Amino acid sequence: MVSTILHGLCGFYLQLAPCSFFCLYPFLDSFRYSKRRVIGAICAVMAVMSVVFTCVYVAMDIPSGTYNNFLPLNLIFLLTVGLLMAVYLACIRAAAIHMLYTVILVLNYGFLTSMLGDWIAPVSYLYDTGFLLVSALSTAVMFYPMLHIMRLARSAFDSSIDLSVWKWFALIPGLFFAAMLLCYHIPMSSGLSSENLLNIFIRAMCVLMLIICAISLRAIQTLHRQSDKQASLEIAVNHYKLVAEHTDKERELRHEFHHHMTALSILIQNRDYQGAENYLNKISQLDIDAAEFYTPHILLNSMLAGYQKQAAAAGIRTDYVIEVPNPISMEDLDLCQFLSNLLDNALEACSHLEAGMRRLSLTLRQKGRFLYFCCENSCDPKWLHPASNGFKTTKSNEFSHGYGISIMKRIAEKYAGDFRTDVQNNVFTVTGYLCM
Repeated sequence: MVSTILHGLCGFYLQLAPCSFFCLYPFLDSFRYSKRRVIGAICAVMAVMSVVFTCVYVAMDIPSGTYNNFLPLNLIFLLTVGLLMAVYLACIRAAAIHMLYTVILVLNYGFLTSMLGDWIAPVSYLYDTGFLLVSALSTAVMFYPMLHIMRLARSAFDSSIDLSVWKWFALIPGLFFAAMLLCYHIPMSSGLSSENLLNIFIRAMCVLMLIICAISLRAIQTLHRQSDKQASLEIAVNHYKLVAEHTDKERELRHEFHHHMTALSILIQNRDYQGAENYLNKISQLDIDAAEFYTPHILLNSMLAGYQKQAAAAGIRTDYVIEVPNPISMEDLDLCQFLSNLLDNALEACSHLEAGMRRLSLTLRQKGRFLYFCCENSCDPKWLHPASNGFKTTKSNEFSHGYGISIMKRIAEKYAGDFRTDVQNNVFTVTGYLCM
């Protein structure tokens, strides 16, 4: 009795637990709920259905035969898969095609590990010891290659590749899987004598499919990294342009100040005090656009001033609350990338609204070893298109844009921080902290 129960439980978990893990892995940052609740829901389904499966398995007292001959166990197994898929769809916030692509990959993986166990250790009765040992070994051997593929998929989903392109990527493993299922049932229906050769062909095609998917995902990851670097360079160039503009403006102001002081000095030397007073009155009426001062950190101050100028030109009301000392323990390039993406996204969102509704507020505050940030901007939700990396860009050049949130997430991870986005009442909010 104990041996039968262990066989049932082990067989059930060997087939479903790794597949459930791999289905979740690419979307660890895209859960609708906390990771604890999502994983808890998966474990609860597995625990309940494993008990039901094992009870039926023991009650049937299976002495011999194959798994496919037992309809009740098949139905319980399929019901469990359906419940896991329901949790999967309810708890993950991602593009449907990304989720479908992941499921197809995992189905191929599960099909391969099951076939290896069935091929090397033919089943004399359902979940016999030899089958379980070989299945466990094949699962262990395939675990890290499959984990590597899932990591590549996770990175590829963060790219800004159009979702219509992903339909073709999903079609490749889908066709492979359909072809393998067809080939798998040919010997059963036609009685071909070359069954062993066909089985080898099926397993070889399954491995080939996983290799092709890994290569294609690696290519997407490389393209994404190159685009990420391109976006970073564009951000740096734009920043240096802002610094250059402010440097020229300050140089112009110093030049004008020198001329005004010279004129005043001449008037005073000639004892033309009335003329000096009139000249001072004229100077006081001039509209001098002096650079704003927000923080003693020169780089941060110049960037904030530049974006405030852009916001004013676009009719966006800005409100800065900056409490950041100089210096801060953050690399200039990271600071430039993070703040530029944060404010670029805010300005882009505001641009879709009417002039009177455009508002942006930014709070940067360092407390101890932590730099807290909060950026709020008005937005029109219809322009927000969720993607695996956050939200899809609405700019015309999608190749060079659409990486803002992924770049900010990467920087937040680098500084062991937290990064969150939220949309409520037509206000888009980005909050979190960085550990300095």
